[in-house]
Amino acid sequence: MLIIFAAIQNKEDRSRLEALYQEHVSLMYKVAKRILNDEHLAQDAVQEAFINILNHVDKIFNIDCNKIRVLFVIIVRNTAIDIYRQRKKQSGILTETPEEDLSDPGPSVEEILIRNEILTGVAEKMKKLYPPYADILSLKYSYQYTNEEISRLLNLTPENTRTRLHRARKSLNKLLAQEEGGTNRG
Repeated sequence: MLIIFAAIQNKEDRSRLEALYQEHVSLMYKVAKRILNDEHLAQDAVQEAFINILNHVDKIFNIDCNKIRVLFVIIVRNTAIDIYRQRKKQSGILTETPEEDLSDPGPSVEEILIRNEILTGVAEKMKKLYPPYADILSLKYSYQYTNEEISRLLNLTPENTRTRLHRARKSLNKLLAQEEGGTNRG
């Protein structure tokens, strides 16, 4: 990564990007490892994702800290899924066995993609929510973070996290009920 940072002419931008990398690399690695189940591929995914991030560096500096985390998670998740698909295409015919699929302890990429597809419809409604509510719902349900992890990511107390999640779900239920023309389910 140092070679990539060296290519950035502006010293202030370079140091800021290095700080962002140091701050988010472990989270990005965790997300990639969860999808790929391979340390080396996860490292590759993180580096490829960060190169992608560097291509849009002018936009990143205008985003606040919590949204940068979410953005980095989205980018590395998509990169890891792409790597997974490429590996599956390359080796699927030769090495795919039912035993390998059964031994996978986490959700499959297909399950993640289906869950994300369903959440896309809900995401449209979430855009209408108060931004902190939308953020906390995304972290909880899209990225499967625990309440404790969300508390650390957003610098909230556990009680505040639970309260915000409750209020966010209630607001989302109200929006969904309005769309269906029904009453509030919350």
